[in-house]
Amino acid sequence: MKHEDPVYPYGAAVATGLIKSRPEDFRVVEELGFEPSGEGEHLFLLVQKSALTTPELVDRIARDYSIHPRQIGYSGMKDKNALTTQWLSLHLPGQTAAASPADGDGYRVLRALRNRSKLRRGTHKSNFFSICVRAVDALPGASLAQLDDLASQGIANYFGAQRFGRRQDNVTRALAQLDQPRLKRARKSILLSSLRSYLFNQVLSRRIALGYWAQPLDGDVFMLRGSHSIFSASLDAALSERFAEMDISSTASLYGNGESRLSGAALQLEQQVFDEYSEITNCLDRQGVSRQMRSLRVAVEDFAYEHDAGERCLRLELRLPAGSYLTSLLDHFIRVSEPNQERF
Repeated sequence: MKHEDPVYPYGAAVATGLIKSRPEDFRVVEELGFEPSGEGEHLFLLVQKSALTTPELVDRIARDYSIHPRQIGYSGMKDKNALTTQWLSLHLPGQTAAASPADGDGYRVLRALRNRSKLRRGTHKSNFFSICVRAVDALPGASLAQLDDLASQGIANYFGAQRFGRRQDNVTRALAQLDQPRLKRARKSILLSSLRSYLFNQVLSRRIALGYWAQPLDGDVFMLRGSHSIFSASLDAALSERFAEMDISSTASLYGNGESRLSGAALQLEQQVFDEYSEITNCLDRQGVSRQMRSLRVAVEDFAYEHDAGERCLRLELRLPAGSYLTSLLDHFIRVSEPNQERF
């Protein structure tokens, strides 16, 4: 299925650059948002890795701690071609003493704490990024304006290209494979996510094109900044002010079973997109996934940038909530390429 170019709120990117030419150019620190309790049968490890996918890291830690990979939980997938720090939980029932953390092949253990429950997918609160985009000459005025806009007004919460596979063909593969009875659970999850992500991106792009991203639309459901709490409310001056201050943002559906919480014009716009992609919605209907809501925009926290003309390097530091993509942020102002290597 064709991937149409998404519409961005601050115009098309004109600058170009290169990311991940070196692991140290792309640093990510996963932030849980809570401190492990210090007791329990799950050992939480804060691990720094490089040149490893998260599944590869899980396999190596399972081997080094003599446990099965199924006993290891993690919250998010982290890039292979980067220097990343993330939490994992090891289920060690019957062991009350803290295991002695040890560095392994391709990873370092920075902290080890006990906790009563395992680490589940999507548990962490945010990710802090420190990156260098190379081969960047002086930024044009349009790019500087886009940087200022995203710092003050946030970014469109697109799912990143990695959701759609290395060849950007996960949607096509999903439509061909999801009805197969022997499809492995992990593969099925990836393909389902690609379909729902694709539909969400189409709705988001349509809303930006129609001018309903930087302002609410009648019938919207709103999400509170820094949480996943959602609510419905009539449009009035107080709500518009909260929206302008980015205390709340509009949401759209991650398609699935169940009635939409949207109404009015917001529901009509979303349903028009779903009707245009009925092959995808029919496939998802057969899979029985449940509808969820996702914010259409997110704030960029602690944002700073600096251009080093001598090294032709644009350095960025920022924090994004879990589930949002650094690559999508970059797409708002710069077209980047990266080495053609395995990512996750």
